[in-house]
Amino acid sequence: MRKFSSCTTFVFVLLSSWSAHAADAQSILDKARELQLERWKGISNYTVDQVVAGSPITLYYERVNETSFRVVPQFELQQRRATGQGMPAMTPERLAALSEQTDDGSIVDFDEMQELAAKATLVGKEDINGRSAFHLKADDVDHVERMDEQQVSFDTFEIWLDTKEYVPLKFRINGTATGPEGARPVVLEKVDSDYRDVPGSNLHEPYHQVMTMSGVIDEAQQKELQEAQKQMAEFEQQMAAMPAAQREMMERMMGPKIEMMKKMASGGGMEIVTEIVNIRVNTGGE
Repeated sequence: MRKFSSCTTFVFVLLSSWSAHAADAQSILDKARELQLERWKGISNYTVDQVVAGSPITLYYERVNETSFRVVPQFELQQRRATGQGMPAMTPERLAALSEQTDDGSIVDFDEMQELAAKATLVGKEDINGRSAFHLKADDVDHVERMDEQQVSFDTFEIWLDTKEYVPLKFRINGTATGPEGARPVVLEKVDSDYRDVPGSNLHEPYHQVMTMSGVIDEAQQKELQEAQKQMAEFEQQMAAMPAAQREMMERMMGPKIEMMKKMASGGGMEIVTEIVNIRVNTGGE
């Protein structure tokens, strides 16, 4: 009888511990959501000037609702400027129309991350680039997306949230991509650092981001990249023969892209580095 009682106590403690971890994870996610919505207060749109893989890119975001912003396509911005139109009101009818047109992921919804982490438990605390972080992990997330001719099923989701600011320092998704050539594992990981307060707002954003992806290209695409390596080698030889000033300019423009393509062609996956240059709030796309 005493032996049975000890076993029962052990199981009870184990289940209680798991339940506490799950509750802790939910409270952490709730806090992260609360703080992010507070940071977005008073912001109807914002512009991000950034350098992605060596190329300057500007993105314009407009608010859709409390938890999401939409990346406005360049052609739409140009049309607005040409006609002198301001940002149209986000009516329920316009929101419904946009939702039908943005299956490509151009609406960034904070609650989508919360949904992925809905089954998360608290693994513990870890150090991410010198900052203390809560490590949350969710198994069996059952999230499916379409990418070109492939279907990607996400299985596990992990996120590391700063213990003070509750901003994401890192996330990782593991899944399986299924296409015409069969199935293969996919891993997506993003690390955010150099967080700064954005002038004129409550935003607290990462100014350095590194996204790594493996398994996102199929065998046929990898063969095409390997063929392209020959052209890249010839281009590098041409750059070596350029005058120093011209060569340095071309290396700044093309160097990151060439290195990324080399890594992808060798099967090493893809790494995209983004440096934020400036963030401007409530600019109306100007």
